[in-house]
Amino acid sequence: VFQRKFTACSAAPSMLSLLSLALGLSLLTTSRPPAPRAAARLAASSAPSFSLPSPIETLKRLSSAEARELQRELLELAFEQDPQVVVRRSLDLARAVRVVGSETVQGLSSAAAAPEPPVILRRMCEELGATYVKLGQFIASSPTLFPPEYVQEFQKCLDATPPMPWSDVKEIVEAELGRPIGQVYASVDETPLAAASIAQVHAARLLSGEDVVLKVQKKGVQGSLKADLDLLYANARVLQLLGVVTAELSDVVATLRSAILEEIDFVLEAQRTEQFAEFLARSPELDGVVTVPKVYRAASASRLLTLERLYGVPLIDLESVRKYQPQPELALIVALNTWVSSVLTNEWFHADVHAGNLLVLTDGRVAFIDFGIVGAIPAATAEGMLDFVRSFPAGDMAGVGRALEKMGFTKELSEEQSAAFAKDIGEVIASIDSMTADIATTASAGAAASAIDETQLNRAVAAVARVAEGYGIRFPREFALLIKQVLYFDRYTSLLAPGLDVLNDERLSMNRPPPPGDGGVSSVEGGSVAVEVLPPEDDAE
Repeated sequence: VFQRKFTACSAAPSMLSLLSLALGLSLLTTSRPPAPRAAARLAASSAPSFSLPSPIETLKRLSSAEARELQRELLELAFEQDPQVVVRRSLDLARAVRVVGSETVQGLSSAAAAPEPPVILRRMCEELGATYVKLGQFIASSPTLFPPEYVQEFQKCLDATPPMPWSDVKEIVEAELGRPIGQVYASVDETPLAAASIAQVHAARLLSGEDVVLKVQKKGVQGSLKADLDLLYANARVLQLLGVVTAELSDVVATLRSAILEEIDFVLEAQRTEQFAEFLARSPELDGVVTVPKVYRAASASRLLTLERLYGVPLIDLESVRKYQPQPELALIVALNTWVSSVLTNEWFHADVHAGNLLVLTDGRVAFIDFGIVGAIPAATAEGMLDFVRSFPAGDMAGVGRALEKMGFTKELSEEQSAAFAKDIGEVIASIDSMTADIATTASAGAAASAIDETQLNRAVAAVARVAEGYGIRFPREFALLIKQVLYFDRYTSLLAPGLDVLNDERLSMNRPPPPGDGGVSSVEGGSVAVEVLPPEDDAE
């Protein structure tokens, strides 16, 4: 009882202060301007609204059965919190409000332009640390959920953060292993290979001699993230109960909460990595062509993940790729065939195939790494995605429109609406084509010049979403994840294989007829989809 009361009292300042942040998020998710050309067609859509209820209406809502159910839900969340973490985060929030508030006041009193709401919210996230940096990255990677000005501003939420000192790393590793570090590893590099907001990676070697990497979760991240996300969710639910916002805010915060908590669940990431390896093993033609790092379960836990160390180069590093694969387009074809196959036949697909997570190894194999972010879609949606992949590079806008309808993201449109939708999508594709030209132009300058621009990709996805909204269509986050990966591969194609005929090249499995018999055919819910992933022919010999 004491712990419950202490937790509730300690949480109160944080919850009251977070109310302003939750209100900011509610405005963020409810203030999308419609596409100018499509404003007249918005009657078919129901945009969420922001309003303040009357005092009488508020009292009615607070005494309702829904309020009692919410009270039980929030008490359950309170029981799960560590009081010390809640107090610390409340103090952190007070400091962040003071710092950002001072910056805002200074901006208002200076000759410079006053800070815009997206800038203020982004600075709050940065001051509040790992949880809100992840929140900012979620906003930046979800252009179908948030307005473009917020998506663009939150691109500045960098994931590179100072590493933990080695003493903290060792303490966490030994706590997770339950024994001294020397009883598992022959050596561990004290300087990390990389450090991000929630974890850092160290090179190591097991006593058995295998080279591995240690992914170590940062100290205090798990408790802070859960406390912060639960409080954000609680605030969103309270605002929904009071009628200040619609259920959309709660849905967005719930999605955010689930996605971030999954990303810090290293046990889940280990399971996904092993499951993807099983998916590859079900396709014998992938043996020796595609791989994922091996998981060392005996040296892994909830805050520690020990993986096989893979040596390779990012897919966009063209000159380095050529060292290990004389025909870079073959590596691209293998990667694309594997990913498309996972979308069509696996339980989920890799939803973060940026260049750092897609490697060409020194032995020529393609490797998928880091399964912290995945997506899952129905079979019909997957087939629609395949049609999208075929239509998109060919500039077949009518085909793109039909594919989106098949993917289940659109309502039924009239012939006239479909034509107008295709035309509007065509304008978006034209802007994406200019991105392709920019990348192709700089390809010879190396990896630095040809890096895939996250901001451009998110703008492209957001542009598609805005056009769709004008027709009463609203995409879920899975759409953004799916289409963003397609755009990644479109960029990789422009860099590694600008002459590749995506629609007709028979090395791409989606262009081949279903093979006879049951070879290469996988059953998925709703019907069978023929998939064949072709290993590259070694034409270099």
